Amino acid sequence: MRIHLKRAPVVLVIALLALFTAAVGVLAACGGNESTGSTNTKTTAAPMATAEQSFVSDLYGYSVDSWTGTSAQTAWDGTGSPGDGDPTVDSLSGPELQRAFGFAEPTQDTLKRFVAKFRVTDSKVHPCAVKPETRSGTTISGEPALVFEEHCPSNSGPFVLQAFTIHGGQVYVFFTYDQPGKEVEMREWFGSLLQDISFGA
Repeated sequence: MRIHLKRAPVVLVIALLALFTAAVGVLAACGGNESTGSTNTKTTAAPMATAEQSFVSDLYGYSVDSWTGTSAQTAWDGTGSPGDGDPTVDSLSGPELQRAFGFAEPTQDTLKRFVAKFRVTDSKVHPCAVKPETRSGTTISGEPALVFEEHCPSNSGPFVLQAFTIHGGQVYVFFTYDQPGKEVEMREWFGSLLQDISFGA
């Protein structure tokens, strides 16, 4: 009887060890499947995250890759010179917390004529000179565009960048500003922003 009592636990322990080893093998196999499933989920979700980072203007029909933003509440009527706080302006947020703004309006003017009139109006609304410090040409979504640089007020105020283009009978205005001293980096990311813009049909 004593012999049976001493051997019985040994047999029981061996049986339990065998069951435990099998269970560990099953759990390891399940863990491997879960890991694979998790990897597949991340791979599938990545394009969705990218799509969410593309801003599409509700009112003005353009989009900006890799940027987010808030659409204007109401369409610009072509009067005045809207600022960043106006309800007619889209507010754009860049991947590195840059801030820019955009608005648009149907026009029959040429780009040069629209810009000339807009700059006069802008100088009356904001402390900016009619003639900018620097003017250059570029393209936005394949359309000719004009870019202006200036400090408002001249030589001492915030650094302002404006870009103008016309697509499909509509003029688009994009702008940003920041304190002096950031001109170089602002030029770089604003130029990249303009290349990320595309228009609808």
